[in-house]
Amino acid sequence: MSRVTGNNRKQLTLLAALLTVILSISGKADAGVGMLEQGEHLITGNLNFTAADKHWDVSRNTIDSICKARNFGATVGYEYGWSYFHTVYANIGMGYRRCGQRGLPGPGVLVTGNAKGLADIELGVRTRFSGHYLDSAAWEAFLIIPTGYNNGPSALGKGALGAGLGVLFSSDPSHNFPFRTWRVNSRKWGWKAGSKFTYFFSGKGNTLRSYAAIQYAVTETDFVRTGDYFDLRLINSIGFANRGVQNAIFVNQAVGSITSSDQTSIQISYTHSFIGTGWSANILFGKALYGRNAPISWYTGLGASYRWRD
Repeated sequence: MSRVTGNNRKQLTLLAALLTVILSISGKADAGVGMLEQGEHLITGNLNFTAADKHWDVSRNTIDSICKARNFGATVGYEYGWSYFHTVYANIGMGYRRCGQRGLPGPGVLVTGNAKGLADIELGVRTRFSGHYLDSAAWEAFLIIPTGYNNGPSALGKGALGAGLGVLFSSDPSHNFPFRTWRVNSRKWGWKAGSKFTYFFSGKGNTLRSYAAIQYAVTETDFVRTGDYFDLRLINSIGFANRGVQNAIFVNQAVGSITSSDQTSIQISYTHSFIGTGWSANILFGKALYGRNAPISWYTGLGASYRWRD
């Protein structure tokens, strides 16, 4: 055990790479702040693949990982417009993680890391802001329910009950933005941003995920239900240490040495809406740019959604 502790930098692993990717691409195949009309239903699905051979250590140095990530994941979600002001939602992640096997130098620990199954379930409600921000701002409250996994290296979820709050903001294509003064057609551009804090019980490290995006319309679009558009965003994820330990669940973590973690990624996606069908689809690619105690990963994914009314 002393040999393992003495090589802590070499043992910092791909901290929740699968969970990071699921969080990064689990957004719906539409834009806006996620508010549905009363009586409207939305089903979403995403498939993803992520890979990483290196990670940033506690000093943000790049080092080889003892586990090469080659992971597949999926997210399925359902939303319902309970009223004009409230949308309720639920989603669950699934994954297959294959890290291969590599032994530590000397009398270390053999890492397998292979796992498959369900991750955590998220249940929440999203509410519109009032006044002039009915269609461009919302807040949400949610509950994270574990699927029964413990803190072992095969756990795909966080393994603890959690709760959190989030805020979302976006442009409104019906408004006149300052872009017009720069001789740019404002109807071609949109933006969105959001932040989400999750508190985990049972001594788990809490998380904060934020993003900011700009969108460009290829065809006439409202950036929600119609048209084609590109989305370019920066995503920042932070894992806060809890009493000096960030309880991220992944392979061969040197728990005593892991403090707070963070990762900043860039992501580009393209969304197409099938006019008159209720269907939308998107494709995306993302790459980690900077971080600490985090994987230097890249990922790609496909998503689809279908909406209908009562």
